[in-house]
Amino acid sequence: MDATAQAAEGASGTTLISHLLESLTKRSNYLEEGVIHTNVDSAVSDGDSLSDLVTLLSSITLAVKTVGSMVRRLGLPGSEARSVNDINRIANETWIRELTSSDACCVLVSEDLADPVVLDSPHRGTYAVVFDPLTGLADPPAQDMGAIFGVFRQLTNETKPGVEDVLQPARNLVAAGYAVYGAATMMVLSYGAGVDGFTLDPTLSEFILTHENMRVPYSGRIYAINEGFASTMDPKAQTMLRALKDEPALDGSTRTCRYIGSMVPELHRTIIRGGVYIYPAHAERPQGRLKLLYEAGPLAFIIEKAGGQASTGTRAILDIQPESVHHRVECYMGSEDDINLCTSHFRTAPWGRGPSADPMYSLRRSRSIDASMRVSLEAGLDVAARSGTGTLAGSPKKMAAGLGGEEDGFVCAYLPVL
Repeated sequence: MDATAQAAEGASGTTLISHLLESLTKRSNYLEEGVIHTNVDSAVSDGDSLSDLVTLLSSITLAVKTVGSMVRRLGLPGSEARSVNDINRIANETWIRELTSSDACCVLVSEDLADPVVLDSPHRGTYAVVFDPLTGLADPPAQDMGAIFGVFRQLTNETKPGVEDVLQPARNLVAAGYAVYGAATMMVLSYGAGVDGFTLDPTLSEFILTHENMRVPYSGRIYAINEGFASTMDPKAQTMLRALKDEPALDGSTRTCRYIGSMVPELHRTIIRGGVYIYPAHAERPQGRLKLLYEAGPLAFIIEKAGGQASTGTRAILDIQPESVHHRVECYMGSEDDINLCTSHFRTAPWGRGPSADPMYSLRRSRSIDASMRVSLEAGLDVAARSGTGTLAGSPKKMAAGLGGEEDGFVCAYLPVL
C-alpha cells in the first residue's frame, strides 16, 4: 500500500483496495504439511493470481469513478456527454480501456457489444470479465444509474481465449459487484466470502468501507415489479402477484410496490431493506428481460452471498448454463421468505401450488413469526425493566403501544391454522 492509500485509510477508514488485499491474502493462506503459507502471489484457488485480481478490480474501480463523474455532470455545460446515448458509448469505451490496460483479462463481454472482445498479447491475462457499463439510462436529474460486472477464470488455458471462457454458470464467478450512481457513488463487491459496500469519498477519490458484511433481511415489505405488464404475464405469475398483495410480510404489515425501472438501485434497496425484485416473462419478453451473463448472474451472486435467494421461479439463477452472451432469463431476487412465497407458485408438488397449499411453507413461516415475536417480547420487557415499570401484559401489539412505540403488527390472525 502506498503512502497516499495509507493516509486515506488513516483519515477516513478502510479503503477498498486495502480491504481487498487484506481479505484476499487471508483467503490465499493454505495449509501444507502443517505449514501455513502466506505469499501474496500464491493462488487464491485453482491458480488465481492475487496480484492480478487486485489489479483487475482496481481498474474496475477507476472505470466506476470515471463514469460516475460523467453521470453527475450529464447535462451541464462542458460535459463530455451531451445525451444519454453519448454517455452510454463513453461508459463502454471507458470500461474496455481500463480493463485492457490492467493486463489481467483475456476476454471482455459488454452489454453494448454484440460479440466478445478477445485480447491479444501483451495485454492478455487470465480472467474473463462480463459487464454492463451503464444501466438505468435516465435523463438528468433523475440519475437512477449503475453498473454491473462479473469476473470468471479463463477455461482455455492451453489455447487462445474465446467465448467459451465466459459461457459459464454464475456460480463459477471469482468476483462480482455493482456500482450505484447518484448523490453518492457506491460500489458493492463480493469475491466469494461475504458482501461489502464502499462509498466514494470525493475529497480523497477513494472508496471507503461503509457497509461491512451486508446481509439481505430474511423478509421485507417491498416488492418491485412493473405491474404494467401484469395482464400479459403467465397465469401463475399473476397468481403470485396477487399473493404478494394479499399475503402480509413477516412482521404482519401490508407489502408495498416500489418500482423505478432501474435494476441496480432496485437490487441495492432490496439488499438493504429486504423484499423482492421481480422481472417475469410476459408477452413482449417471453424469455424475460434481464441478460444472464452480465446482469442477472452477477447480481444473483451478490444476493446469495449476502444471504438472499435468486431464482427464475423454477431453478437457481447461479446454476443456469448461458446459451449465448446475451441469453435472457426471468428473475426473482431478494429475501428468502419473499422468494419462497413467489417461487411456490411455479413449483409442482403433490399438494399443489402456492403458499396456502404448501405445509412446509406454513410451518417455516409460523416458526419465523414465533421467533420474531419472542424477540419483540424480550426487547419490550427489557425496556420496561429499565424504565422501572415492570413487565407488560398482553399481546406484542398492546405491549408496543404501552411502551410508546409503534405497533409491530404481529397478530394471531397471521398464524396458519393447523
